[in-house]
Amino acid sequence: MQSHDWNDIRYLLALYRTGKLKDAGRAVGTSETTVARRIKKLEQDLGASLFLQSANGRYEPTDAALQIMSHAEAIELESLAIREKSDEVAQQVLGSVRISSVPIIVNRVLVPNLGSLTRKHPHLTVELVPASGNLDLSKREADLAVRFARPAGGGLRIKAQKLGEMKFGPYSASSVTPDQLATLGWITYDETHSELPQARWLEVAANSSPEARACLKVADAETALEAVANGAGKSLLPQAIAETDPRLRSLSLTRDAAPPAREVWLLAHVDQTSRSSIIAAKEWLASLPWI
Repeated sequence: MQSHDWNDIRYLLALYRTGKLKDAGRAVGTSETTVARRIKKLEQDLGASLFLQSANGRYEPTDAALQIMSHAEAIELESLAIREKSDEVAQQVLGSVRISSVPIIVNRVLVPNLGSLTRKHPHLTVELVPASGNLDLSKREADLAVRFARPAGGGLRIKAQKLGEMKFGPYSASSVTPDQLATLGWITYDETHSELPQARWLEVAANSSPEARACLKVADAETALEAVANGAGKSLLPQAIAETDPRLRSLSLTRDAAPPAREVWLLAHVDQTSRSSIIAAKEWLASLPWI
């Protein structure tokens, strides 16, 4: 007995169930000639006759065919199970994705909304990297980066997608009394970050009088938020984030110049964008409340 083609089991079962070459061909999506040829090949491989044609034209299984039919049906069931399992695996998002952003976005936007991603893709591992500086996507320091500004570099190897825009507004601690608020100074940014739009606005506000400046400078919005919440001064914060924190209170503007808004951009390396984990993470990031 020669080794047989497992695919021929399909033709064996189709002819057994229909009794006619034409109907068997229709069942497996091929011609009756192909069915006849594959059955003949299977008979040669097994060294046994599998069907006899009756007077009415039906193909009746021989004893040899009946003896192997239960095994053929078992093979069919296993094949279907493998196909279903393959479909399940194909639909799952596996692996890991490393997402970098400034600390305030990681802590106040990504972490609180992470459940919606992990529930949808339970086999996906997410690494969150809070970093004020830009990580090198080409060296896989991160797979995706969320930034408060459109990238100035990266060339054709970096794909950029605008996620939204965050407006900034003035806030103090909700525990501050009206009398304390009158003498509360502006928390500003250090020289390294003095070119940030909110830093420039704050610098003008703090220069309005000696009492207008708090005795604290920060390097990022996350530190500014915690400092404000703890009563160290007032500052500009992203409204979409600050409004969700009961420790903070929105302040009325005393200047004509409106606070800035910061664009939020998603960066990805072009060589990574076809990975299912990257696609899933990008869809999740695009669905978050950025405005």
